[in-house]
Amino acid sequence: MTIGNILSQTRISPAKMSVLLVALLPVPPKLTGESSRRDETQQQINADSLRAVFDLVLTHLQYVSYEGMIMDCTDGKTRLCFPILSTWIADHAEHTTLHGIGSKSCPKCEVPCNKPGGNPREVYKVRDYAIYEEKARQLESGEAASTQEYVRQVGIKIGRNVFTGR
Repeated sequence: MTIGNILSQTRISPAKMSVLLVALLPVPPKLTGESSRRDETQQQINADSLRAVFDLVLTHLQYVSYEGMIMDCTDGKTRLCFPILSTWIADHAEHTTLHGIGSKSCPKCEVPCNKPGGNPREVYKVRDYAIYEEKARQLESGEAASTQEYVRQVGIKIGRNVFTGR
């Protein structure tokens, strides 16, 4: 983790120590045997481990972003600050894992899995992960039968988004 308004020359210099290691992500042991059930179980274990680490790291940050925290500033004064996580660097595979979407899905919009790279002028609805969380609640409670089809169409995996807190 680093602060965005630090000069890049300072930030990339290891001697300046402007980057803080927040957490190391665990790699769960691989399950042995050959079956599709084992693969599903392995994926669920990996997702649960990742979610547990993110819950541990981001829970305090979420609280501080709402309540604020007294921090020292560079001018020597102390101020009430509201730090937020503003960027996340990840490749496509990491985005799909973190957001709980299919590997052929776009993390930004709801382009159908069979249409990526199609007409660049076509506009698709922006993904709203809050709606997905509500749909997951509906599925768990058995409220809506049409929800299952919606989930399949937008390419989300229920219970796998590490940012929703579920």
